[in-house]
Amino acid sequence: MSLVSGRPCSPPLAAVLAAAACEGVRTERAPSERAAAVAALGASLAGARALAVLSGLEGAADALHAAALAGAAGGLVVLAMDDPGLALGPVRSDSRALARALELPCLEPSDARECLAQLAAALELSERWATPVVLRVTARLLLEARPIELGAPAPRPAAGLRRDRARRVLVAEHGGTLAARLEERLGQLAAEGVDSALNRVELRSRALGVVTSGPTYQYVREALPEASTLKLGLSFPLPSELVRDFARAVDRVAVVEEMEPVLESEVRAAGIPCRGKDGLPRLGELSPELVGWALSGVARPARPEPPAPPRPREACPGCPRRALFQALKRARAGVVADLACSAPGVFPPLAVVDAALAPGAAPALAHGAAAVLGPRVRGRLVALTSEESFLHSGALALAQAAEDGHGAVVVLEDGAAPPGERRADLAQLARALGAARVREVQVGELAACEAALREELAASGLSVLVARGRCPAGARSGAPFRVAPERCNRCGACLRLGCPALAEGTAAMAIDGPRCAGCGLCAQVCRAGAIARGEARA
Repeated sequence: MSLVSGRPCSPPLAAVLAAAACEGVRTERAPSERAAAVAALGASLAGARALAVLSGLEGAADALHAAALAGAAGGLVVLAMDDPGLALGPVRSDSRALARALELPCLEPSDARECLAQLAAALELSERWATPVVLRVTARLLLEARPIELGAPAPRPAAGLRRDRARRVLVAEHGGTLAARLEERLGQLAAEGVDSALNRVELRSRALGVVTSGPTYQYVREALPEASTLKLGLSFPLPSELVRDFARAVDRVAVVEEMEPVLESEVRAAGIPCRGKDGLPRLGELSPELVGWALSGVARPARPEPPAPPRPREACPGCPRRALFQALKRARAGVVADLACSAPGVFPPLAVVDAALAPGAAPALAHGAAAVLGPRVRGRLVALTSEESFLHSGALALAQAAEDGHGAVVVLEDGAAPPGERRADLAQLARALGAARVREVQVGELAACEAALREELAASGLSVLVARGRCPAGARSGAPFRVAPERCNRCGACLRLGCPALAEGTAAMAIDGPRCAGCGLCAQVCRAGAIARGEARA
């Protein structure tokens, strides 16, 4: 592997990027899924092996569809993570369905050890068939802990760029030939899947045969140890002949998969009757119990154990977003935000974010609302976006808003990422995109931040406020703060910040010294003057 490019928008994907960092491999954080996929495609066209690490395929769909037509030179693998249990976010996109729509071969490992083996198989498959290959994993699979021997990396120098205009230039004149070649390639891959070691038939009892792929294979083996299984490591293109041979060897066929009935639809399209989503849910993760209840005839309990309520996400002690949310709350502004920075401001006690839909969408949402409502939202609407989300796609919306002149306030978080990861001068970039009013403020200075917000909300036209703040990342800004019990009137103003280091004590509010990051925000909101740093309190 020569290049690994990804957008680590969740802990599992950040762990994948961290694990990929080794000698001889360039590992980089991309501002968006599309940027990561195109960078990996560029490395592949230069003859090197490359891996794109994405939260899903939808953000890079146009680039990946073009890559399916143009093909690959060096091995190109796209690792896409699905989250059936919605443990990391609200989006339950199914990479299997998107891989089929984009006409990309899809591999599905069932455990951590298979991830490594199938990554090597995907690279080999990509180079042999000159095509990008999707390696589809789930959040639960990436969080699995298992010792794995990686072995020494084998250096593979890039072969260099090769001129091939008939494949690399996607103009209409080349479209028919490329589409025909793509269909032929998928047909050959389906035929190869019949004998591929990635697909495995395990014949046991003839009574039931289960077609499955990915982590659900483990659930089937635990719930139905006597059932025969067809484990599809290469799930697309579907090896129809292999499925037909398997169906003839058993009395009854069932398809077990999470989320949408992607495999089931293809098995039925091949003329094979089967059971599937008629007994299994489309929402949420599967489990051995669910698989057993659906296929073994065991009655499901009448009142299953209710799931534990989700715990709202909270910002770390000292997070600059907490000060920013507090200033927005005091300014009484409506807030549209990006998913990356909105979670701590959605729930009480801050509860200031009114809409958060997609990475980088906040400036465009505010621009759209201002375009149709005009003066009705002037002074009342703020778009909040992080540096990463702004570089993802928000910058284009800011340029459009600056050109059209609609009134809105865009707040750019600068420095919320850990030290060393800042990539751009956001104030200079905002001016270059056409914003006439650009102002910088330190979010840790709550009064100044609130005053700047109110002033920009009252101004006409587009305003950009660059909110600078340092992510604590486990570090403390000086000594921890303490509460003087004799001064505390238990008003609760500090608790309304939602800081995990603050709690309601017996006689007064209390600060957990080891957890306090030393930001001093609680001291700024305490009107009684009961909070001060360390021994400095009166």
